[in-house]
Amino acid sequence: MYFFLDISKQQEFEVAYCNKHMKNDIFTINTDLYSISYVFSKLLMDEENSCIMKKITINGIEYLLYCAGENTAVSIYPHMVEASSGKIPKGKQLGLLKGFLEANGVTPIDNANTHWCVETAMKIDGQNANIKVLQAFEKGEKKEIPLMEEYLPISIANIEKQDQLVRASDNYGKEALIIRDVLNAFPDNTDLNTVAMKIAVIDVTNSTHLAQKKSLISLYDISKLIINIKDFDVRLQQGDPDLVNDIAKNTGAINLFSFATKYCTYHNVEIYGRDDYSIYDGIVKEALPHYVRGLSAHKIDTWRRSYNYAAFNECIGKLLDDCDIHIPFRRRKFDHFLWYANR
Repeated sequence: MYFFLDISKQQEFEVAYCNKHMKNDIFTINTDLYSISYVFSKLLMDEENSCIMKKITINGIEYLLYCAGENTAVSIYPHMVEASSGKIPKGKQLGLLKGFLEANGVTPIDNANTHWCVETAMKIDGQNANIKVLQAFEKGEKKEIPLMEEYLPISIANIEKQDQLVRASDNYGKEALIIRDVLNAFPDNTDLNTVAMKIAVIDVTNSTHLAQKKSLISLYDISKLIINIKDFDVRLQQGDPDLVNDIAKNTGAINLFSFATKYCTYHNVEIYGRDDYSIYDGIVKEALPHYVRGLSAHKIDTWRRSYNYAAFNECIGKLLDDCDIHIPFRRRKFDHFLWYANR
């Protein structure tokens, strides 16, 4: 009943409708169309659902929940604010809301975002919850780790769950078993053909796309490089971070940093039962900064370009220490957590 064939008239109507119902002329015809349409549609639904502000308490702190268009001075979208300050708990909204819902018997849907959590919390009867808040420990003091809202918080439970999802999946889980069986059947890195086979298996299952780089470096070149590295298997067993750099630099033709981290990680874990390496790829580069204060994707890429694997690996180790993640194969499971939750 509210829609017009003329797009310009439709836009003018939505602007007027939003401003009228929010009692605040924040929109004009030049406002982002997505923002207008989003709030417009939410206001129509709110007419039927009678959505109003709700107060909840989490760990003794009062928060106010707002639907779209209810608290436009802060945000036009569904959100929560601390009652005392009126500010959004940036980086903590999603984790707090999910904890609140779970404490009140509601399991968030897969990929639930802040909007969904706010709207769901508005509909349930619960008003209080005591939940565990992610904290890091630094110099004896507890400090909250800032997380972007759309990223899954780091916790032992979340890491274990993502790891289990990877292992149980029809594609990734089965391919991981193939890698394990191949490496255990051919553990050494001294024979050219054997190494070539293992490179191909890891390349195909991990999408490192070595074939696309064939004009720069061949499968033979990489295999020859690995078997010629002195004490390769000994260094692999010891978790030597410089081994990643040696592979990544190869003949100087191309940077194989991502592939090198995977080749070393799989051997270190599957053959020697150790957990000394962390995997690098594009997803990790984009997701990791959301968990480490002051870290950027550019900084991580600098480590890659300068062949500074030790810095990358130490960064993840420190993060896991700060988050009090001390479980078997914590690096390998965190690889799964970062990749599977953010792929």
